[in-house]
Amino acid sequence: MTAQNEEQTEYLLVVQAPCYRVDEHTFATESAFAEHLKVLQRKLASRFERIWIAAPEHSPEFYRANRGHLGHIVEQQERIFYVPLHRVDASTWEFWTRQAVPVWRALRRMTRRSSIVHSGLASDIFRPSLFLANVAGTLDRCKTLFIVDIDFRKDAWRFWKTGQWSLKSYLLCRALYDPIRVAQVLIATRTSSLLLLKSASMVRDFGRGRPNVRNFWDTAHSLAQVIDESSLERHVRRLNDLDRPIALIYFGRFVSSKGLDLMIRAVSQARSRSGRAFTLDLVGTGVELQRLKALVDELGAKDWVRFNDPVPYGPQLFSKISKADLLLATPISEDTPRSAFDAMAAGLSILGFDIDYYVSLSQETEAVVTSPWPDIDALSERLVSLDEDRPRLARMCRAAVAFAKANTQETWIDRRVEWTLSLIDRHA
Repeated sequence: MTAQNEEQTEYLLVVQAPCYRVDEHTFATESAFAEHLKVLQRKLASRFERIWIAAPEHSPEFYRANRGHLGHIVEQQERIFYVPLHRVDASTWEFWTRQAVPVWRALRRMTRRSSIVHSGLASDIFRPSLFLANVAGTLDRCKTLFIVDIDFRKDAWRFWKTGQWSLKSYLLCRALYDPIRVAQVLIATRTSSLLLLKSASMVRDFGRGRPNVRNFWDTAHSLAQVIDESSLERHVRRLNDLDRPIALIYFGRFVSSKGLDLMIRAVSQARSRSGRAFTLDLVGTGVELQRLKALVDELGAKDWVRFNDPVPYGPQLFSKISKADLLLATPISEDTPRSAFDAMAAGLSILGFDIDYYVSLSQETEAVVTSPWPDIDALSERLVSLDEDRPRLARMCRAAVAFAKANTQETWIDRRVEWTLSLIDRHA
């Protein structure tokens, strides 16, 4: 074991979010995550010489198809260095027969020179790089920061209930996969220096008052990206125009877990129920794109459902969001999207299914209204009700901006950095 880890000046971040090695000096990743890394490095620069990010690697085909909306990091310039672990599309067999040993060796090399290992739940139990990182960090006596992004405990039931999974898949997950994930979190409550859970219910159920277990919001927007007062007032005046139906938006990945088919059907029902000409902008791309376009054709919704290409994180995206009035969220499983805070920063309120994340948000801000999961009839009724109550929408809009100002990325990274550095200082 390494006896002097507290003297090391390197920070290791191990994630499941894939990156791509563009050339020997540059790597690319999801644009909001790239910005997050840059902010984190600036906050840690006085204590750490560099940040290492260890993650799976995208295929060249993925990069060629998506490079226009990915964020690029020049390593020497940003002092953030990428170490590929395994191909994101590696099979379980390939991982364990060809890649697990090199991954383990790479992680051990990095944990030996790092004072902090920032990792989390290995939700991919077939390619558990994060679990290996946690073991390596423990062996080298590093301080460990363990993060759980999503409360996964109801996902199997939700996937089965909505027909996404068979009964066999549901029972297998409940009997095998979920206990493995729960065990990781339980172990982390007792072994991690700091355990951050993006779920108030998980903090209650797993933390049980332990001082190392805390709740957090993982946001990406900066204070500069929050809508200014004059634009906010124009937005409120627009909302108070009763002749104008509210404009709806979703931005993010087009994958089945986001329930975008339910969203489209709910808006269609709301249009039929109220006679109001709601519009829906879908911004992004993904494997569900063609299926969603087929559904729009089936419903005769081409006039009011608009598909938009992905927009890089930054001014372009916020400009796009600010033209809408309400963010819709219809996830099939538990979700913790940063898009919720991005929308609030742009002055939008939120209508979403009552998964734990949106319920927690609704308890902290008036900007969020929830609807029973996964009932599209109830969702359409909530939508019509909000359209008819413009004073409430205006209050929600103001509440959204206030909440976004209080929960910027800088605010939460500052808290996390303060907690992290206190671990090192206490140890020293």
